[in-house]
Amino acid sequence: MTGNKYTERTVLNKTYDDISKAIQTNVVNCEVKVPTDVQDHWVEAVTLLASGARTASGNGSDIDVGRFIMGELCINVTAVTGTFAAGEGLQVIVEGKDEVTGLYKTIYDSNESLGGPITAVTTDWMTINMLAFRLIRVRWVISGTTPSFTFSVTLTAKA
Repeated sequence: MTGNKYTERTVLNKTYDDISKAIQTNVVNCEVKVPTDVQDHWVEAVTLLASGARTASGNGSDIDVGRFIMGELCINVTAVTGTFAAGEGLQVIVEGKDEVTGLYKTIYDSNESLGGPITAVTTDWMTINMLAFRLIRVRWVISGTTPSFTFSVTLTAKA
């Protein structure tokens, strides 16, 4: 019986040593922050809609933001031409998509944030404290006489 225990112990010790060396090697070759700060997450710039001149209403593509928990949304209008009556201009809407139904819910509406349609160069920010949707998109509505708006929509997102 003693021989069996010695053999088992030798095998276990060798296995433990092999595992220990493997763990040490992996720890040496990586960066480990101790203690880990819960607030110390990465931040990434996400383009929801690239800057471009637009003269008609439209929709952007669905963008996957599922890896993020919050972000700073930036609507940046850099050029405006055209004539606008009351209630006309640019409306920018950011929507979250329900993946089961395919329906969209408004997360941001420039008309609500700015008190009406955009008719001049402007930048508007909104903090999104909880990104509940994996997919979001930008939709815009343009009205007026020969309107043209150059704008982008970005998200500085935190995971």
